[in-house]
Amino acid sequence: MKKIWHSMLCGGALAALLCTPALAAGEGDFSLVVNGEPVSFTDALPQLRENRSFLPMAATFQALGYEDGTITWDNDARTVTAEKDGVTLLLAIGKQEIKVTGPEGEETIPTDVAPYIDPASDRTYIPVGLVADALDYNVGWDGNTATVMIDDVDAILEANTATYAWMDRYMEYGRKYTQDACQVTGGYQMELTAESAAEDGTLEERCFTCKGDYTMLQSLKVLQFDTDMVLSTSAPSQGTTSLDVDAAMRMNLETGKLYFQSEALSGMMGAEQTDSWYLMNLKSTMDGLYGSGYYQELMALAYQENDGGFGEALALSLREFTPASPDMTTKDMLQLYNQLFSDEAFQKSGSSYVSSSQWDGVDLTFTLFTTGGNQVSGYAMELSANDPSGLSMVMTASMKNDKMEMNMELHGMGMDMTMTMDGAYRRTSTKPAGTPPAGAEVVDVMELLLSMVSETGV
Repeated sequence: MKKIWHSMLCGGALAALLCTPALAAGEGDFSLVVNGEPVSFTDALPQLRENRSFLPMAATFQALGYEDGTITWDNDARTVTAEKDGVTLLLAIGKQEIKVTGPEGEETIPTDVAPYIDPASDRTYIPVGLVADALDYNVGWDGNTATVMIDDVDAILEANTATYAWMDRYMEYGRKYTQDACQVTGGYQMELTAESAAEDGTLEERCFTCKGDYTMLQSLKVLQFDTDMVLSTSAPSQGTTSLDVDAAMRMNLETGKLYFQSEALSGMMGAEQTDSWYLMNLKSTMDGLYGSGYYQELMALAYQENDGGFGEALALSLREFTPASPDMTTKDMLQLYNQLFSDEAFQKSGSSYVSSSQWDGVDLTFTLFTTGGNQVSGYAMELSANDPSGLSMVMTASMKNDKMEMNMELHGMGMDMTMTMDGAYRRTSTKPAGTPPAGAEVVDVMELLLSMVSETGV
């Protein structure tokens, strides 16, 4: 179940489980971690069945913060019911569904497994991960350690004492570039060098470069981008070849439609009409992959993050997070955010405020420029990362006095790449165009691909 909006239930403490004599948390078919804390089991072991994680009825709901008096077993109906915060869950032995009843009514959630009674222990087992997912908790599985991670984001956020006044000021600074139409003009350059085999089999260094200028018009929901670039490739055995390329892009974020045009590239591909625009419907693609309404919810999330404060954006981000391992749960991710973005993380340096953090070979420094008071006037970010494989990356980005600069270097594995980009922002009364000009030929990329497949008989 893909989650964009959540009506999270507040979790309870695990003290009842952790302070009693218990089986080791690592025994059984899998381990369980709830809100970043390992959970032990008093009288029954976890079981994996049909690639799903099962726990005894009482242990499941206790682990999710339910008190003993709210968990009921109906022997005649062979059902288990649990109630908390005005929301009731009902599961039945042998039925692949979970019924959720709350203030908004009743919902039946289909599942791919059903609760069962273990004949060896005569205990009722229910799928802990699916139950947690039905409650819109964050659920993850780490196959390397055979661990189920379950996080009640509301409970984690409620315990969070960090404040984000400086990041609120930063977001307010950023809104001036998105709430009204803005024009950006600048240039970019990329250079990639790597060793490859020449025709005679010897190794030689090949270089690919891309250099161009661009003009962009943007608003909160519409983007217009136009560029002219020069693409070049060079190698000692082949010399240098260059190609002038024009490109244009139009996008309307509300409709999810992205249009692309390049007369030079269309001519290279042998298109009969080189001024055609190519349409990619991101809304249809995402809804097809993740379910109807996904794109609309994604955009609503983006708009809400833009309109609200940092705390709201943080909460929305954490609710979309999938725990990756017992060492990277939602609670751990919040700690990383706080190490870099909380008010406590920023240290005053002249008229600026600087935050630095390191984890897993990554160094990140974030600087907020101010006018000498509490108003943010720009930012700078520097990130460096080193991978055990020998790959290293350094990236910097800054925005000050309406001027943006970005640089990135990537080295290792026989490759060197550098990228630079700059842009000057200014307010404009010209509205960006989110669609091609009236009367332009538009080719749907998906329909084009399907017709090509049909013609080839693949």
